[in-house]
Amino acid sequence: MKKVYLSVLSAIIALFFTTTASAATGEGGVKLLTDTNYYGIQGYFTVPSDVFVSNDGSYIAFYLGLGDVCEGGISYTPSEKWKKFLNCGKQNPASNKSMPLASQPAAGEQIHIKLVNNLNDTASLYINGVESYTLPVQNSGSLKAPTKVKMVHTTQDNQDKNRYKNAAFNNVQVQTSKGGPYTTFPTNIAPTFPFPSGKGDYEVIRSNPLATTLKAGK
Repeated sequence: MKKVYLSVLSAIIALFFTTTASAATGEGGVKLLTDTNYYGIQGYFTVPSDVFVSNDGSYIAFYLGLGDVCEGGISYTPSEKWKKFLNCGKQNPASNKSMPLASQPAAGEQIHIKLVNNLNDTASLYINGVESYTLPVQNSGSLKAPTKVKMVHTTQDNQDKNRYKNAAFNNVQVQTSKGGPYTTFPTNIAPTFPFPSGKGDYEVIRSNPLATTLKAGK
């Protein structure tokens, strides 16, 4: 009887997490990850409104990824405001770069983000059509072939106070061959919550492409 009860409880929890996510202090997020390998990913990001982030190492970030090898996009902290970043390995400084945006965007502004797999253990991040970084991967051999790609909304929320409204990816596309054309991100992918111990309450406004609101803890 106990096993049946636990199974039912697990099913209820799984159903709940298809629409919202909340958890303990730390990192939280929502992602869409493809089942198929691609050579790059691009899309437009809409800057959210009503942004608040605690000034204690907390942040919010919105990025595209080549599997878990390289992740690049836009993040916000009180100290640096909106900045661009490319992370291909946190343990190697040469593989992890960031810089505040020269022109700070307003709520509702769209930023074009493109992340390309160069198939030679490097990735390139483009912001609004301009190359920002081309960085080597931390682990040699991990980016010599196409990978699954993803879009992610995430937060590091140390006090359960972070919030924003209406962050969104739009017109997200994937590259099906090296140097080839881009096509629409697969429509059959559903969002997951990859950081189940994360802080914050996410409302998924649109599941694909990803659009969310983050509420401060209650």
